[in-house]
Amino acid sequence: MRSQRGFDRLRVPSIPDELLSLQSGSEYACAKLLEKYCGWRAMDGVTMQIKVGRTLFDFRIHDTFVEYHPISLKREFITDGMRSISSAIHGFPKGLRVEILKAVAEELEAQYAKRRGQVLSVHPAYKEMPLICVHTPEEFIRKVICRFAIKRCGDVDSLRREFNKLRKEFIALR
Repeated sequence: MRSQRGFDRLRVPSIPDELLSLQSGSEYACAKLLEKYCGWRAMDGVTMQIKVGRTLFDFRIHDTFVEYHPISLKREFITDGMRSISSAIHGFPKGLRVEILKAVAEELEAQYAKRRGQVLSVHPAYKEMPLICVHTPEEFIRKVICRFAIKRCGDVDSLRREFNKLRKEFIALR
C-alpha cells in the first residue's frame, strides 16, 4: 500500500523552470505576453532577472530594461513617515484623501524609477541603455508590448484580460 506522502508527491505537478526565478504572478504574465507578442525568450540572468550590481532587473528586451513594479500603498505604508501621512489624512474628506494618496503613489513611482535608473547609470555596460518602469498592466501593455510587438496584438482591454488570466495561472501553479 502506498503511503499518503508518496501519493501526494505523485499528484503534484512539476513547476516549469521559468517560474522559479519570477517574483510574482504579474511578472509571469509580463513574461508570457512578451514571449507571445514580442518574440522575446526568457533566459534567466540574460533577458529576465538580470543582476546589475546588487540589483535585479525584471526584463531586458533588446537594449531596454523593463521593470514592472506596482505601487501598493498598503505595502509602502510600513515606515513611520508613511504611517504618519496615513494618520494625518484619515479625517480628510474622501475626495481629498484620494487625491493625496494618488500624489503619494506617483511620488513613489518616480522615486523607484530614479533609483533603478541610477543603478544602470553607474554600470559601464548598461549606462546608455534605456529603462522603462511600469506600474500597472495597462502601462506594461502600452509602453512595452505595443512598443516591441512583432505581431498584431489586441486592444489594451483584451490584453489586460489576458494578463489577468496569466497572473491567475501562475498563482494556480504555485
